[in-house]
Amino acid sequence: MIATLAGVAMEFGTQELYRDVTLQVGDGECIGLVGPNGSGKSTVLKLIAGELTPSAGQVQTRRGLRIGYLPQTGVVVGDRTVLEEALSAFGHLHRVDRLMRECEEEMACPELDKRELDAVLSRYARLQQHYDTDAYDSESRAKKVLVELGFHQDDFGKRVREQSGGFQVRLALARMLLQEPDLLLLDEPTNYLDIRSIEWLQEYLADFPGAFVMIAHDRYLLDGLVGRVWAIENRGVRVFAGNYSQYLADKEFRDEQQHRKFEEQQALIKRTETFIAKFKGRKDTAPRAMSRRRMLDKLERVAPVHEEQAIRFRFPQAEPVFGRAFELSDVGAGFDGRPVFAHANLALRGGEKLGLFGPNGAGKTTLLRILAGRIRPTAGEMWWSAKTQVAYYEQGAEDELNEDLTVLETVTRVAVGFTENELKGVLGTFLFRGDAIDKKVRVLSGGERSRLAIISVLLTPTNLLILDEPTNHLDLRSREVLFDAVERFERTVVFAAHDRFMLDRLADRTALVEGGKVVPYPGNYSYARATLRKRPGAAASPPAPKEPEPSRPARAKSVKRAEDRRAGLESRLEDLRQEYESAREAFDLNRARALALEVKAAEEELARFQAEEPVGGGG
Repeated sequence: MIATLAGVAMEFGTQELYRDVTLQVGDGECIGLVGPNGSGKSTVLKLIAGELTPSAGQVQTRRGLRIGYLPQTGVVVGDRTVLEEALSAFGHLHRVDRLMRECEEEMACPELDKRELDAVLSRYARLQQHYDTDAYDSESRAKKVLVELGFHQDDFGKRVREQSGGFQVRLALARMLLQEPDLLLLDEPTNYLDIRSIEWLQEYLADFPGAFVMIAHDRYLLDGLVGRVWAIENRGVRVFAGNYSQYLADKEFRDEQQHRKFEEQQALIKRTETFIAKFKGRKDTAPRAMSRRRMLDKLERVAPVHEEQAIRFRFPQAEPVFGRAFELSDVGAGFDGRPVFAHANLALRGGEKLGLFGPNGAGKTTLLRILAGRIRPTAGEMWWSAKTQVAYYEQGAEDELNEDLTVLETVTRVAVGFTENELKGVLGTFLFRGDAIDKKVRVLSGGERSRLAIISVLLTPTNLLILDEPTNHLDLRSREVLFDAVERFERTVVFAAHDRFMLDRLADRTALVEGGKVVPYPGNYSYARATLRKRPGAAASPPAPKEPEPSRPARAKSVKRAEDRRAGLESRLEDLRQEYESAREAFDLNRARALALEVKAAEEELARFQAEEPVGGGG
């Protein structure tokens, strides 16, 4: 084992995060760390990285283990340029060079005998081989990784200190990957990446020879990479062998079993209490009643399952639009004489859901702002149905909330026709429960602010809902709540996202915004991506460069990951098929239609994987 947590407990003041946690990281293991916001996921990474000391227990790492830790924020950089900062990953080459110079000085010493000279020559040869291997292409490797993580050639000379926090986090990720540590600790590494960079990172980590522990809110990333899940549950950490979807299925089964046991025990307790009440007052039966009482007192109680509130509330919907909801005809957009995109032609019928994807800065937000009527196109025509009523969630909307209001007061001001109890129910579905509704906005976390801003939009009667990257700052559970809400919304939706799961689950149609163009596709993201791959010269992710033949352990690890990935895809496809059949039997046609698209996309993804699966990974 390269890292071990033994009997670890962690407390902050009076708050206990977890107790008696024992975890191990083995060579080459790929681990996903999941749990609600605030449960202590980042703390686990900091414990392994040595940045925190546990309240109890021990954290041990193998001697000489090289750890790369990427926090969410607080990345400290100096006055170097972007390229200089990336090249600092090869700082060990300076030490190697110094050792080589020392060897040269020793070789020049006339007092060395043959045995000593041979030893120095041998050491020098090893150092030179190590230096040549890393120094030969260090700059080209650094530039390649930077580009893959969304940097442009123009960024290489920029001073890092002058850039945004997200810019610096991406650079820290690039530098860390170039260092190639033995263990990567990644805290939401996709937060500032676009969809292309996320897919590149997934490919990189799939071939990474070391181990990693990763916190991520991208379901496809967790399903495609991890073979083990650490799940923070009930102030403990449960270890599960499998990917995230398999963990969810296992958790659902465990919850069903616990709920059945809880119901059976509650029935037993009720029968026993009835018996005691009936017979405790009679002299001949009182001993039996007392015996039952002692039995109840000793009974180990089964805890009730904490069931997340199912979303049954339908958000206010304006009058439906039949036929076209909107149409862009030869639309162009630009700023300060610089074109963003041109000749965009796009139309959507009432009730359809369109997902936009593409690189950061390509124009997705600009297109959404045109659709929302916030800005006018520089060319072409934008047409809406006369019945169209727009509700628009834009990036940064959480920063516009009134910090002096409580959560409940915030939604009360935007909602019309709702009772306070109804609003509390809505807030509950979005994980604002109990005292949380009385919190002031100023004390909310980034994820809580985002959820509150989204709720405010969803409470606005609309038949054209526009969402700009709504999953930013949302954890996996919060994303699921949002997806369910949007899925139940029966009017037109347009959203931009880097979340591939969201693009596959919600979008009837998609559009790629890239290279000054808006290219529509009659299907979800998996459909669009498959189409792009078949089209020569299309704007798809470039193929990865051919790597040297992997070693036997690396090949074995690749095959094991392939087997885990295939099992995850097959499990997910089977779950989707069952959900589809259930929706059909319940005559939930909207749900069935959406699931049919998901089933098709999952079948295509499995077929593509089987075609590309490494030798030895087939069934």
